[in-house]
Amino acid sequence: MTKKSSIFDEFLHDREFAGSFYQYHPWQEESIYERARDLKTSKPAVSRQELVRVLRSYHQPDLLHPEVERNLNRLAKEDSMVVIGGQQAGLLGGPLYTFYKAITIIRLAKQAEEQLGQPVIPVFWIAGEDHDLEEVNHVWVQNGEKEPVKHRFAVKDQRKIPISRRRLDEKQYRDWLDQLAKILPDRPYKEEWLAQCQKWGIGTRSWTRLFAKVFHHFFGPYGLLLVDSHDENLRRLEVPVFKSMIRQSQAIARAVQNASGRLAARGLEVPVDLKEDQGNLFIQVDDERQLLFQKGGQWTTKDGLKKWSEDELMSLVEQEPALFSNNVITRPLMQEALFPTLYFVAGPGEIAYWSLLKEAFYELGLKMPIVIPRVFVTMMDPALEKRMDEFALGLEELDNLNQKKLKWIDEQQPPDLTDRFQEAADAIIGHHEQLVGYLHQTIGMNMREIGKKNEEKIKAQIDYLHRFAKKSLEEKHRASLRKWDELIHGIYPNDKPQERVYNMIWAWNEHGMDWVDFLLRAPSYEVRLDGSVHVLLI
Repeated sequence: MTKKSSIFDEFLHDREFAGSFYQYHPWQEESIYERARDLKTSKPAVSRQELVRVLRSYHQPDLLHPEVERNLNRLAKEDSMVVIGGQQAGLLGGPLYTFYKAITIIRLAKQAEEQLGQPVIPVFWIAGEDHDLEEVNHVWVQNGEKEPVKHRFAVKDQRKIPISRRRLDEKQYRDWLDQLAKILPDRPYKEEWLAQCQKWGIGTRSWTRLFAKVFHHFFGPYGLLLVDSHDENLRRLEVPVFKSMIRQSQAIARAVQNASGRLAARGLEVPVDLKEDQGNLFIQVDDERQLLFQKGGQWTTKDGLKKWSEDELMSLVEQEPALFSNNVITRPLMQEALFPTLYFVAGPGEIAYWSLLKEAFYELGLKMPIVIPRVFVTMMDPALEKRMDEFALGLEELDNLNQKKLKWIDEQQPPDLTDRFQEAADAIIGHHEQLVGYLHQTIGMNMREIGKKNEEKIKAQIDYLHRFAKKSLEEKHRASLRKWDELIHGIYPNDKPQERVYNMIWAWNEHGMDWVDFLLRAPSYEVRLDGSVHVLLI
């Protein structure tokens, strides 16, 4: 699949780049042993026992599968490590790639544990502190005509509040599910997913808890631990880390700016919009998240209405840690301060912005973990496979299908159609210009002006006939174009890979959910350390 992030391309294919912008070379097998040694000698920023206590509290009472309980106990051991990754709390799990990220985390943890002979725990970080409602308030599925449909969950409160603090209205959620069921075609699995989704909503107090229930249902049996980044108990544990971030704010900003300059010098686009004097922390003011800025020891909100000295901000962190949260720069640092991370599993966008952070980790006395891409997955049924055969498309040609469709349409045209129209237009306009010249000489008056307008109308009519001819060709090939659309909607909807658009409900309705266990258990692939794993499910 073609990746949009040029930094991601460099990460995959340029060994020098990967070794320079990231702490450990991701494609060298010895990196895992080096990282394990570094974790063994590093001093934890927070108490391991306190972290486990907070996580156990979060999982109670409905997220405690025996395998989760087992991994909580194993995490309490000082020699244990984690493989971690995360995502915003999209409705019903968000786009499919969120599932694939969790699958990668679980498989990689198992592989690493077998390799090292030490406990390696899979952890999924739910970005509950994030306030971007548009990222999480919808699902994409296919309707009965196999067209992509966006089903949005209407929310009146548009304030910038953390997703963890958004209450889930059970009745509205049930109604939303009923509407979703009407969009999807009737299939043998429809009653199953609808009943299970309704069950998840019972007694669920927040959007992030709904997400956690979905993930625990599928991944709890594999021991996946969940952490909500906006959990108030976790916030209290994070107080000393927030203080360090405040003290080292300018140093962190300089480190990020330095990396930004190095990327720009390579001709690469900087993946984060770095604002001058940003403090890389959020504070909640009047129930909304606001980015903090700092200059000369003075901290202010973005609108400048609230101000604190550094000491005042430190005191506020002590008194009300729940008011504070991380931004895209400091979230990875907080994650590393909390968890002994062996691998961080990331998507292309995350890998791009982590290229800014190697030196920023140092400012908190930390080291960036090994960064590894998640597995990429494309689901195909026999009908889509048949369409690929009909259009002679290989498995490596699954991207930019709209462009391939347009190219195919052009190839169906008579090879000289455009030339024929151009020749006809040249001949007609040539004769017309001779006629206008004759009229101008013999009659005069405004014949040249009238002739010019007449010529434009003639050209417009020729263009119209050309367009009509091409449209008629499309009509002639309508059945084939429908097959193209079926292929595009199935594999590359909205000009994006399938995994970045459709929710797992689309897959559940069509195929059931056995594919989750298959991807977790199948011996036919492993999470290779070269970022090349792309699984096709047929």
